Amino acid sequence: MKHSLLLLLVTLSIITSRAQKSEAFFDFSFRPSEYERYYYVVTEKKDSSWHREAYYVSQRSLAMEGWFKDDSCRVPHGKVNWYHPTKFPKSTGAYTNGKKTGTWLEYDEQGHMTDSSQYVNGRLKGDAYKWYPDGMLSDSLQFDGEGNGVQLSWYNSGKLSAAGFWTQDTVKKGRWKYFDQEGAVWATEDYVDGRMVGCSCFDETGKKLDSADCIEKEASPGGGINGWRRFMEKNLMPIVESKARAGVKSGQYNVVIRFVVDKDGNLGDFKAMTKYGQGMEEDVINMLKKAPKWVPGKLHGRPVKSYHTQPISFIISS
Repeated sequence: MKHSLLLLLVTLSIITSRAQKSEAFFDFSFRPSEYERYYYVVTEKKDSSWHREAYYVSQRSLAMEGWFKDDSCRVPHGKVNWYHPTKFPKSTGAYTNGKKTGTWLEYDEQGHMTDSSQYVNGRLKGDAYKWYPDGMLSDSLQFDGEGNGVQLSWYNSGKLSAAGFWTQDTVKKGRWKYFDQEGAVWATEDYVDGRMVGCSCFDETGKKLDSADCIEKEASPGGGINGWRRFMEKNLMPIVESKARAGVKSGQYNVVIRFVVDKDGNLGDFKAMTKYGQGMEEDVINMLKKAPKWVPGKLHGRPVKSYHTQPISFIISS
């Protein structure tokens, strides 16, 4: 009887111990996924809190570490740090019961500070600044701690690019004005209760455009989503076959590439966000360089440069 009781207690202890720690794979959007394995995530109970660490699968480097109040890690409580694949910090700050508090800092992939903000009970308060990679100021904001704020933005040249007001920290209110590089008004937007109720935009000559042109449009593949998928499938297969012939280890690979779509729809400035090696990322980038033009993004009726991230998943069977 004693042996049975002891065995039961040991079994319960093991089950309880296992329940205090979980391991899972997450995709690029940081959602659980057994197929698109971009992050390897470990969540563990430590004292009265839950600690989570996430690692980039391909780089095998730390992506995130932080403290939470619940096992699903939906309520951060304590320090939460994110890191770029380059291993430089991405963002660092603290939470109290799910609300940001104190100083929050953000950095680019080379370690340059890009954002500095102050939070009190989850609200922005005081001055906040954003910078371009070369150190030039891009945005200056001031908040009252009650959700109300004002923002001025500048081009890298130092000329004013936008000005407007915020409510609830992230909801635009009143009239926002946008200026081009020459200092002329590019567009105006009017907001009521967080909803845009009016917009006017102008071309380079100052001519007013149709209001429908003022709506922001994201860049998109020239042949549509289906055309883009067909291009990927057709051109990815030779890469998979060549890697298999070269003896690359069998398994699933989730390559992530970031690129720019310029004002003319050309793709460029390719950068690998994963690092499997063996020429994997280089071959995928060379494939993307052959891609047909995209329809460029538009902001206030004018084409603009935009950044895009493309996850590409495939399986190699050697």
